[in-house]
Amino acid sequence: MVRVSIFSVLFFSIVCTLQAQIKDSIPDQKLREIEISVHNKPLNSLSTSPLQVITNDELLQQGIQSVADAVRRFNGIVLKDYGGIGGLKTIAIRGMGAEHTAISYDGVMVSNVQSGQVDLGRFSLDNISMVSLNIGQSDEILQTAKSFASSGVLNLQTITPEFIERNFTGHASITAGSFGLFNPMLDYAQKLNETFVVSANGSWQRADGNYPFKDYTTGEKKKRNNSDVDIWRTELNLFSDFGKSGKLNAKVYYFDSERGLPGNVTYGNDYAAERLWDKNFFSQLAYINNLGNKFKLKSQIKYDYVYTKYEDKHDKYSQYPNNTLRNIYKEQELYLSNALQYLLNDKISFSFAEDLFYNKLKNEIQLAEALPYPERYNSLSALAFQYKHKRLIVTSSILATYISEKTKNNSKNTTYKKLSPSLGLSYKPIDATNLRIRASYKQTYRVPSFTELYYTPVDKKLNPESARQFNLGLTWVGAIPNTAFNYISLSADAYYNNVDDKIVIIPKTFIATAFNMGKVDIKGIDLRAVSNYAINSKMSLNLSLAYSYMKALDVTDKSNDTYKHQLVYTPQHSGSASLSFDNPWIIFSYSMVAASKRYSLPINEKSNALDAYTDHSISLYRAFKIKNNELYLQGNILNIWNNNYDIIKFYPMPGRSFKISAGIKF
Repeated sequence: MVRVSIFSVLFFSIVCTLQAQIKDSIPDQKLREIEISVHNKPLNSLSTSPLQVITNDELLQQGIQSVADAVRRFNGIVLKDYGGIGGLKTIAIRGMGAEHTAISYDGVMVSNVQSGQVDLGRFSLDNISMVSLNIGQSDEILQTAKSFASSGVLNLQTITPEFIERNFTGHASITAGSFGLFNPMLDYAQKLNETFVVSANGSWQRADGNYPFKDYTTGEKKKRNNSDVDIWRTELNLFSDFGKSGKLNAKVYYFDSERGLPGNVTYGNDYAAERLWDKNFFSQLAYINNLGNKFKLKSQIKYDYVYTKYEDKHDKYSQYPNNTLRNIYKEQELYLSNALQYLLNDKISFSFAEDLFYNKLKNEIQLAEALPYPERYNSLSALAFQYKHKRLIVTSSILATYISEKTKNNSKNTTYKKLSPSLGLSYKPIDATNLRIRASYKQTYRVPSFTELYYTPVDKKLNPESARQFNLGLTWVGAIPNTAFNYISLSADAYYNNVDDKIVIIPKTFIATAFNMGKVDIKGIDLRAVSNYAINSKMSLNLSLAYSYMKALDVTDKSNDTYKHQLVYTPQHSGSASLSFDNPWIIFSYSMVAASKRYSLPINEKSNALDAYTDHSISLYRAFKIKNNELYLQGNILNIWNNNYDIIKFYPMPGRSFKISAGIKF
């Protein structure tokens, strides 16, 4: 009853604000569409915890082609990539695991309670204005309680339309490339009146994906089989500005994909017939309003539906029709969030956020004898404080987690409870310089996903993970006087993470193996440099360098064979570099990512080692202005040295490939 009452109060508050908007929808500014389209770039130098940002312009300058490609440029991350255009791609922060990393899409969290991991391939850069990564706790205290629950958040912000001379704008493009890639895209936005703007985005991506690779044992050149993809993405947005009554944004999203799973590449085994179908529909409302001079309200409501079908055809499944194993998963989430911020004065503010959400998973699994049909009721409550001065910023919070879970087969509910604090500060020791010192601490608590609990082979019951993150760093931003270096940003961070009951995932094609490792110590250093060198008023060079050192060790038991061994798929050294030449003719960019040796199993021995690798790419971009329209051409060569490497063992990455894009912005 208490839970139902809280839901009712939160829902009633949203309804009341929506009614207020309808009563007061008279436009008060001519250029409101400009106001809602501007998103200020967060400043890494002022953040109390590490923050990395890539804007739409930088995506273009660096020739970045996908969300996964953008994420690879960030410090302190481990990207797991099963290879190919449609391969699963997940991100883990500082050895904490992909389940500790949340993904926010226009400020609303994307969830997958089935696996706990979100595939970055679900999202396209076609309509993205900014990609940012917070490690630790963000300094934005008016946000959902879910945002306080993760070790880090990857934020994807879509483009909000801008109108200057016309009441419509659009973008159409076609991309073609190696391995049968074909990807048309259309984005259109219309200004309905001074209050409402609507936009629609749609894209289709298909590819054969049968790229060549070199066999590990024989050196023979082969081709990947069963690697095709067929992906549809559709998105509809409504932007509403009601003046003093606040702003309301609505989004409807649909993703539909079919792809082959080529399987691992082992000696003498080229057969692959596994197929995966994914469908994802969600609709969300996000409302924000200034309630006078002292209060700000942010409310969100979301419904999410995920459908997954897996099939594998093989003679070993002769007991099933057509020798085909078929598993189907249907996941639903209903999510509701309210956050309220109180501004005591121009320096001190408080916030409180309450998130309530319900998860349900139904499935049809042929190999399972008894299906659990799990359901989860979640309550997250976050209280935060912030002091903000030009020389000192302090942010602190405490999160209360309460989760109740039941299954069809268990009469008694399982409950999880935890209080998780965080603290961060940024201090400017000398007022005359832009040097700042930052320090942060955060606790997080991760309950195992449904797959880990009920659909993964485990020796014994999985416990939730408890993690602690410590960070100490320096930031500096400025310019070098009397030189062409008009912008330089430097950051250096040392960190220590401690994880109890670390859940380790040993990847396989579709169903992984999970177990509690025990205690894990993670120590590392992240270094980052970004600069702009102005050759003249029309030409400039943009340079970005990133390096990460990470030692993530199992310290559970000295008697274990894995004691002080590096965690699976975690390189000790990794980094990236990009250089772009911005000029009136052709924008040229070069990029490189690298990682040192990794291990595919908890025991670090030679047979489990994966070689270090580097991946180099170049991009050329040319735009033509025709009246109010812009035509452009872009060409990319990926992995230009045709390096043969794996990120996940026995899942080779593509060699050299090409992409050509043509488009028009109108």
